[in-house]
Amino acid sequence: MAELASAYPVAGAQYYWSFMVASEEYKPFTSFFNGWISIIGWWLGAASVANFISAMILEIVLVWHPEFEVQHWQQYLVYVGITWIAVAINIFASRYIPLFNKLIFVLAILTLTGTMLALFVISRNEHAPTDWVFGDTNNRTGWPSDGFAFMLAISNAVYSFLGSDCGAHLCEEIPNPAKNVPRVILYPLLVGMLTAFPFTVSLLYAITDLEAVFSSPTGLPLIEIYHQGTHSRVAASVLLALFAFCFFGNLVANGTTCSRTLWAVSRDGTLPYSHLWMNVSEKFEMPLNAILLSGTFITLWGLIFIGSTTAFSAMVSAAIIFQQTSCVIPQAIVLFRGRDKVLPPRHFNLGRLGPIINATAVAWVIFLDVLYCFPVALPVTAQNMSYVSVVSTGLVLFVIALWFTTKRNVFKGPKVDYELMNERRLAAIGGETIGVVVDAKTDIVHHRGKRTSDEE
Repeated sequence: MAELASAYPVAGAQYYWSFMVASEEYKPFTSFFNGWISIIGWWLGAASVANFISAMILEIVLVWHPEFEVQHWQQYLVYVGITWIAVAINIFASRYIPLFNKLIFVLAILTLTGTMLALFVISRNEHAPTDWVFGDTNNRTGWPSDGFAFMLAISNAVYSFLGSDCGAHLCEEIPNPAKNVPRVILYPLLVGMLTAFPFTVSLLYAITDLEAVFSSPTGLPLIEIYHQGTHSRVAASVLLALFAFCFFGNLVANGTTCSRTLWAVSRDGTLPYSHLWMNVSEKFEMPLNAILLSGTFITLWGLIFIGSTTAFSAMVSAAIIFQQTSCVIPQAIVLFRGRDKVLPPRHFNLGRLGPIINATAVAWVIFLDVLYCFPVALPVTAQNMSYVSVVSTGLVLFVIALWFTTKRNVFKGPKVDYELMNERRLAAIGGETIGVVVDAKTDIVHHRGKRTSDEE
């Protein structure tokens, strides 16, 4: 993704990338399909974040009032409330979002550090045995294969990286995006590698009653672990509240990305009534209608939770499938058509590792998309059955039906400002060439040659 963002620094990201790398015959459908897949993935992702935060809030309530029985409609109301608070921040405080993100970053570091120190220090006299923390391989899924159970477990980690394309959707709002966006995509992965492991160890270290962790009423065991580790309801509540607020920062960022993605694809008439969603409010200086549409759909999707938590869980899991698939489609096309043919000179270049990384990404995502359709435990019941395949297939069929009924022979693809895109790419390369022009009809990359001193 970082390489594609450097090659084609535009806000539509996957939507534009698919158009730029596909052959002439398939450009419109590929960009239309991937644009919708990306939007649906972000909506589903926002719904999952809002659902997790609402569960965390109710977890704090349950710590202080164990007799309280959480109803699905109550969690839905909390879900709706925090969704529209995030929407309101994107509208009324859009100019302060960069400052808010910096605040969340600093708070996340302090929360992470403080939580680990608290759990390690307070649990030092009563904690889980070390051989259990690092060596236990007990398979509780019911699946006979430990290897398959292991794959089901680590596939959850993909959820942590769903926002990796977020920076690519802000290409038109940050300086020198062809150079800076790859950094935005890659640096969080490095931070995650350095922080996730010690945080996980601190959580496992603090567990003294595993069954209590598994039987959490809301399905989120984090506060139970905090409580076991600190032996204090106050400390557990504060730690989870800080965690929830940091997670809320993700919801705000998710709303920002949703609105920018909708705005970008609506400029080309991808969605019905695109003229509404492409509008940028002069008063608030952001895509107002796009964020309102996103908030509305997220609210409506949450209604499923009232009727069936299993169905809603499938919608959340589908977010992973849609977002990671939208990111890998242009990579698959690049791999199939030939990297040297379709990719222009760029600041961030994978070089010889490119084909290996693209092929690995495509194979890994296909494998995970299939894996997510399996239930996480045996025996299979109506409650633990994975309905991800049903949800994903239904949404994909909806997009395809929309193409054939409304956009086929009408939608021609995004209106790419090649001159502006080439200027961004040139700025990142550092003046090695006068410019790089990509011919949309022939997919041929033209080099204009070296700069002279006068041209500099």
